[in-house]
Amino acid sequence: MAERLVYDPSSYAQQADPYPVYRRMLEEAPLYRNEDLDFWALTRFEDVAAGLNDPLGLSSAQGTLIEQIRSDSPAPDMIIFMDPPRHDLLRKIISKAFTPRRIAQLEGEIRAACQVWLEEMDDTGGGDLVEAFAGRLPSTVIAKLLGAPDEDHARLKQLSDRLLHRDDGSLSRPEDAQQAGAELAGYFYELITARRTAPADDLASALIEAKVEGPDGAQQLNDGELIFFCLLLGVAGNETTAKMISTGAVLLAEHPDQRKMLVADPSQWSSAVEEMLRFDPPSHYQGRVTTRPTTWNGTEVPEGAVVLLVNGAANRDPRVFDDPDSFRIGRTFERHLAFGHGVHFCLGSSLARLETRVALEELVRRFPGYAVDTSAVERAHSSNVRGLSRVPITTCA
Repeated sequence: MAERLVYDPSSYAQQADPYPVYRRMLEEAPLYRNEDLDFWALTRFEDVAAGLNDPLGLSSAQGTLIEQIRSDSPAPDMIIFMDPPRHDLLRKIISKAFTPRRIAQLEGEIRAACQVWLEEMDDTGGGDLVEAFAGRLPSTVIAKLLGAPDEDHARLKQLSDRLLHRDDGSLSRPEDAQQAGAELAGYFYELITARRTAPADDLASALIEAKVEGPDGAQQLNDGELIFFCLLLGVAGNETTAKMISTGAVLLAEHPDQRKMLVADPSQWSSAVEEMLRFDPPSHYQGRVTTRPTTWNGTEVPEGAVVLLVNGAANRDPRVFDDPDSFRIGRTFERHLAFGHGVHFCLGSSLARLETRVALEELVRRFPGYAVDTSAVERAHSSNVRGLSRVPITTCA
């Protein structure tokens, strides 16, 4: 008799390896129902893509994490938790400052920082890749991008890590995580206040100045909107990219044939990053709330229901991807859903791709035969972000 199918994103065991459960959901329950936690879940690629592309039928306004939606508190006033038309207006304003050109200009600094940290690891013969390298890069880049002083970078990373931690089997936010969120908001309020008085050549100043024409004339971000975008970039951008770099490093160690391909032909790095994002993205589901009764796979889901769009499963859907459980650089596909789809497609996707590509390029160039001690790898715990908190490596030649 088959074991009962249970999908619980708060379970540490499922966070360690969700893919067996995803495979069963894809085949047995494309519209999955968890009665105990009172949510529905979609896993098939076309269903998830369509859901992500329907912000009016599936609202983000109550949050995108199941614990957030289920809490008694309203979602923070962040763009990621807004529906059109307000979402669209704020996205236009932010895009005036957070431009592809500004991001592309960071590549030299990112590469130089990676080389310094990898040299330090070379001096010690290895160490924890997360602490010494992967966890440092995104937080440093985002802090510098926003204009935070160098001496604050470590503090901002620590607060971000605390904010996202969840206990095993619990979907509630620990008190320490709430305190970390309040500290971060206070920090960014002080930064925005300082930049209003004395603008600098940084993203915080550019966001303050950015404006677009709206229904009521020129529109700019107010202090609350500025603080919450800094929080979003500083937390989500740090967490997900650090996890992607660490996951990518372990994947390449586990697939030495694929790593050798990159050593022999570095032109394949962009393709490699896309396959990493498809194979094991840092963000595994996006929560929504139905605004009207909606039918999937012959079953009607009522208005006001929580629906998880499980992009981590959709990226392994055999209806779309050949041999989806194989990690294969050079695989051709039209798209994946690691960064979402539609109006909420990740604003920081270009920065995440750049940081991941450069970090792993430099790691493999410096240590083409590095080894990972898989027995000592440790996992971070969050209901929708999957990644590692400790990756011990030896910097073999």
